[in-house]
Amino acid sequence: MDKSEEAQSILKAIQLDYSEPSFTEICQKIHSRGLRISDSTLRRYHLALKSRKFVILSGISGTGKTWLTKAYTDAVEAEYLLVPVAPNWMTNEDLLGYLSPIDNKYHDTDFSTFLEKAEEEYQQAQVEKRTPKPYHLVLDEMNLARVEYYFAKFLSVMEVRMREGVAQIQLAPDKQVLLTPNLYFIGTVNVDETTHSFADKVYDRAQLIELEAPRQALYEHLGDVPYREILMKIWDEVHTVAPFAFRVIDEIKTYVEEAEALNVSWQNALDEQLLQKILPKVKGTDDRVGVALQAFVDIANDKGFTLSHKKATKMLETFNQHGFTSYF
Repeated sequence: MDKSEEAQSILKAIQLDYSEPSFTEICQKIHSRGLRISDSTLRRYHLALKSRKFVILSGISGTGKTWLTKAYTDAVEAEYLLVPVAPNWMTNEDLLGYLSPIDNKYHDTDFSTFLEKAEEEYQQAQVEKRTPKPYHLVLDEMNLARVEYYFAKFLSVMEVRMREGVAQIQLAPDKQVLLTPNLYFIGTVNVDETTHSFADKVYDRAQLIELEAPRQALYEHLGDVPYREILMKIWDEVHTVAPFAFRVIDEIKTYVEEAEALNVSWQNALDEQLLQKILPKVKGTDDRVGVALQAFVDIANDKGFTLSHKKATKMLETFNQHGFTSYF
């Protein structure tokens, strides 16, 4: 190895002391990404991470929960891992891996490997007397499976870490990992018929923040498109029974733009999107469903949206006859 290569190797081995940006800088970086979230909500998330190191972000689909976790991580220059939770997770092994009796080897998961990396960074920082880099571990759609089952080891160990700074998790008889102070857990959750509720012991060990999609924020997010007033009028009528947020709006905008590139009018493209993105959300036995469908039918008829008008009319007839309706 020549001197140049040796110097580069030494530089790579040297870890600079971590310094967290100011909260003002964090807000500026996140807003520059286009995420529409208030400074007060950002402050709550920022403080919740510092006070508990386990935060649950809830809200309807499309409010930017996962986006916020990544934008914040980038803003504070932390390491990041997103772990999608599967509905069939039942045990700690689904999350942490397992010791195979066949080859007598421990089979790690991305989750357990990330824990080890966070511990390694913390231990190295202790030796070098510097601040360790933070590690943000995100469980996406955390309540698709029962948290009390697959996350059981953490629910008790987190309390130990809060009291003592670090806590040890036994992965196998000869394999352990430390939960270190530089490790943060974030869970994103949707609350609907496909998810599980949380036991109180989960809430006791976490900070819960609900992300909302205010009308004004959605209105501004639409930008200067010719159908802004129409789409917001539909949102006004259906959001109590069929809420939609930024993700759906972004998809509609993209669809309309691509349709116009094919010489399809925005009116026809929007009609197709109302049929394909909004009406499938409208379902149930609540009296408000019938009210929302009637308002939707009136708007679609007034604007000449033939596709969505036909479907909404059929759904309304089903509701009036049976007290229940759905897209199919």
